[in-house]
Amino acid sequence: MIRILEVHWDWTDSRSNLISGNCLMNEITLIFAFLQYSLGGKVDMNNVVIDMNWQQLYSFASKQSLLGFCFYGIERLGKEYPEELKQNPIGRELLMTWMGKAQQIRQQNMKVNAVAGKLFAMLREDGFRCCILKGQGNALMYPNPYSRTPGDIDVWVNASREDITEYAKRHLNLEDDIRFHHLETTMDGVPVELHFFPCTMNNPIYNALLQKWFKRNADLQCSNVVSLPDGIGEIAIPTSAFNVIYQLTHLYHHFFDEGIGMRQIIDYYYVVCDFYKVYQKSSKITPTLSPSGEREETALLGARNRYALRMADHQRSRQIVRDGTAGVLVGI
Repeated sequence: MIRILEVHWDWTDSRSNLISGNCLMNEITLIFAFLQYSLGGKVDMNNVVIDMNWQQLYSFASKQSLLGFCFYGIERLGKEYPEELKQNPIGRELLMTWMGKAQQIRQQNMKVNAVAGKLFAMLREDGFRCCILKGQGNALMYPNPYSRTPGDIDVWVNASREDITEYAKRHLNLEDDIRFHHLETTMDGVPVELHFFPCTMNNPIYNALLQKWFKRNADLQCSNVVSLPDGIGEIAIPTSAFNVIYQLTHLYHHFFDEGIGMRQIIDYYYVVCDFYKVYQKSSKITPTLSPSGEREETALLGARNRYALRMADHQRSRQIVRDGTAGVLVGI
């Protein structure tokens, strides 16, 4: 990803083009090593820190909405690799700019958390069962929940399209922003999407299966209430078992229709980690031996993985590259 490396062969200057391509690959390798480190991986960062182009890392993180996440990694570097940073310092101006952005992201998260808690409480009080999709629920899985760049608030309301639309007209600022699977509005200046169902598939057969699965699991998702950071409120979020399927399907949809950004990839990494932690302790997914001595497949994981694979429509593969907040790992 990031940007497809293309070495344009010019027979009059092929050597210089190849060197340029190798430099780009080296920059990509350094950035991905840093991302792995920021995810908590055990990476030897000595050479990475010494060779890193910090301005380029900042540009990449800005395009991919990862400034807060990467600053969390830089703070860790300051504790674990202080000598290497002295050899290749980030630079005071860039560091202060980055620190300011990280603080802005923290403040944005606090505001979005407050609105999400308020909206969830309002909907529940008015008799609607609902849960917050992705966004602030995903942020709770991060080591620092304030490091994830927030977006809008996606709320799955378990009610009919007509009831949701009528409610939004009465209680929220709703104009003509009504789409196939959600309507768009705002609350206290924060963009909000009220979903009639979490997402769709392009293939009508697979979409019918997916919507049936959503309906069957709706009540459990709306009952999975968690606390937001610093006691700011409560929201319901999808369970780990639901998230690992729903967000994979959401990524699939984005791949074909809009593009996938690095923030979405990291979100799904944490979703999978959360699924593993929760179900690792469950006897339902502990491999056992049958009386004949043959290893049994893990029922829950196997079933969900097979379902996820069936969700994959075998359309002609194409990748849509988007720049900006949710773009596919675009060029640095």
